[in-house]
Amino acid sequence: CYDLNEEQQLLKDKRIQQKIKRFKLRQAQRAHFFADMEEELFNPDYVEVDRVLEVSFCEDKDTGEPVIYYLVKWCSLPYEDSTWELKEDVDQAKIEEFEQLQASRPDSRRLDRPPPNSWKKIEQSREYKNGNQLREYQLEGLNWLLFNWYNRRNCILADEMGLGKTIQSITFLYEILLTGIRSPFLIIAPLSTITNWEREFRTWTDLNVVVYHGSMVSRQMIQQYEMYFMDSQVTTSDACVLLYDRLFESSKSKTEEGGVFRSVCMFALYVCW
Repeated sequence: CYDLNEEQQLLKDKRIQQKIKRFKLRQAQRAHFFADMEEELFNPDYVEVDRVLEVSFCEDKDTGEPVIYYLVKWCSLPYEDSTWELKEDVDQAKIEEFEQLQASRPDSRRLDRPPPNSWKKIEQSREYKNGNQLREYQLEGLNWLLFNWYNRRNCILADEMGLGKTIQSITFLYEILLTGIRSPFLIIAPLSTITNWEREFRTWTDLNVVVYHGSMVSRQMIQQYEMYFMDSQVTTSDACVLLYDRLFESSKSKTEEGGVFRSVCMFALYVCW
């Protein structure tokens, strides 16, 4: 005779056998579940650089060699998940975008809006970024917006959904910039559309658009890194997309006694839609 080892003794216990059976069944079900999933468990966007926010020049403690770090915002992740990365690990194209933005400080002087009689109808759509051009009815909408802007008159686009109101608005802002008017432009939109606004801005123009959205930490980072040039009070963003619930978070802000209401009234707005 001989002694059973510990594992063999455990296997003789019926309770242990049932637990092992249930464990194997759960593992098989889990493997089947993951095999049927169409989506990837890891979003590859999380390791793709969206934009560079800041640069830091340091010195290696061991070698004394200069080291450059960049603060990186990752695609599909909020600003609060941004990380400092070595220059060698950051997409060079994104570094160049950051450097070009910091080097392109515009004239801080604000020009007056052109007189109404200087408006001229645009007969043919210009070619925007990626070779995009406006359709005929979109060009008509752009001319309508520009005509009213030159004449100091607010207006509204009432096209059906899907006809390109966002594109018309973006190209309108682009045309305004071409007249020499300084940005930034403030766009107030519902949560369901802010991603589309950002995507269309980047598809049609090279304007620097910032979406002011996220947790308190993310919004603080946007204010710190995205609103102004380093060591300057000159704004970096050409357009800022803001959720309207950031302006009207409570009933008090909708009244004349509300602090937010009074702050909004102090904005130097040249035109509103």
